[in-house]
Amino acid sequence: MSRFNKIVLAVDGTGVCTKTVHNLLELPCFVRPEITILHAVSPQITSDQMHLYQERGKEILAQSQQALALKPDVTITTELVEGDPKVVVLEKAEEMNADLIVMGSRSRSRLEAILQNSVSQYVFQVAKCAMLLVKDGVPIRPIERVMVAIDGSPAARSALEAGIELIRDLPDRPILLARVQSQETPIAEDKPLSKAISYVRRLGIPYKTAVAVGDAGPGICQLASDQHVDLLVMGSPDRRPNYARSLPDLDRLLGKSTSDYVRVNIESPVLMVRPVQD
Repeated sequence: MSRFNKIVLAVDGTGVCTKTVHNLLELPCFVRPEITILHAVSPQITSDQMHLYQERGKEILAQSQQALALKPDVTITTELVEGDPKVVVLEKAEEMNADLIVMGSRSRSRLEAILQNSVSQYVFQVAKCAMLLVKDGVPIRPIERVMVAIDGSPAARSALEAGIELIRDLPDRPILLARVQSQETPIAEDKPLSKAISYVRRLGIPYKTAVAVGDAGPGICQLASDQHVDLLVMGSPDRRPNYARSLPDLDRLLGKSTSDYVRVNIESPVLMVRPVQD
């Protein structure tokens, strides 16, 4: 059974998240997944608008369910909920003890996302579980080239384990280990990368490496583009404490977070994995 078998799929009618999940479910590691397809209707509309939005929401849910029901042994539940989308998504993920949240992310800057009360920005910062983000306009392809960002952190180790799980039963499909160095260093002397290589070798996982020098966020995005990856997997630090949930994350506001830079700028779907708690 996959570590991501309980999935909350937030849909808005664009279809990109549903298509991404459809491709994800083609991977052999997904066995009897449980998917809740969720569409939220904001309560801040008139009663006449509410009826129209609810009818449209039912159509969106039906289309997403039909697209995913083609795969056997998938348990699908649909929910049309009235409420703030970011709150609704988090509450549903908590309720079902979700392993993964899948949602779209609009193409805008970190500051714009915070000031405009971005749903994906908020959920990304607060969610306990992993999150698969699909930005507007990125190509959605079958998942064949999976890249994992390596930096030696506990979160990156969790990302590597997740990436291995996704591709390990796929023949002749190497995992791509991506490393952005602060200065050019031979692979054998780069401890995080050499350690990751040793780990995948012990497991008998085929691999390739891609190395860049510079800032981590731009470097990861460039490597993903150069390698034409279908899915990037990277670690994301654990969420902020509960008391800070309503506050802007200053690291992200100031652009210091690698994971947030990648979320905004990556040109492929990105799976953000939380570090495993001891």
